[in-house]
Amino acid sequence: MPSRTVSDHDLLDRLGTLFRSAGFDGASLADIAAATGLQKSSLYHRFPGGKQQMAAEVASAVGEQFASGILAPLASDRPVAERVELVARRLREFYDGGARSCVLDMLSIGDPGVSASEALAAAAAGWTAAFAAVAREAGADARTATARAQDAIASVEGALVLARVTGDRRPFTRAIDRLPSVLLGDH
Repeated sequence: MPSRTVSDHDLLDRLGTLFRSAGFDGASLADIAAATGLQKSSLYHRFPGGKQQMAAEVASAVGEQFASGILAPLASDRPVAERVELVARRLREFYDGGARSCVLDMLSIGDPGVSASEALAAAAAGWTAAFAAVAREAGADARTATARAQDAIASVEGALVLARVTGDRRPFTRAIDRLPSVLLGDH
């Protein structure tokens, strides 16, 4: 029987899906093997650093995907309000209307290791910087722009946690609907 291979992209996507649902601590090696379709020996060959390396690579990949797929429109030359609305729509799609947990949140619980923690911090810093830049463009000073960015992210992330624990996605919908006014200062 020929061996099946899993591309790096697919492998990280499968790991991300597992970490998103089970968290770092909740994902056992048996769960990881089942989710990826790889034997434990193949996983250790691909990830000699074990589960912590897996978490670090997933966090980096999600951070890159988020920057290029979700936040990229913020750097375009469209009107600022239009750019923020587009990002809001992309966030709604990315998190499936609040049904998908944030993998960065789920990986931050437990001890995913230094590399994963650094990748998580970098992803959060990139998100904050992108949001703060549009808030600055809308007229906020640097300190206010950072506060608006942090408030917007906290609202989205908090709503995702509420959706996960209560099953109620309405807080997420409200957080996304309010995103333009929070970032642009219309509230």
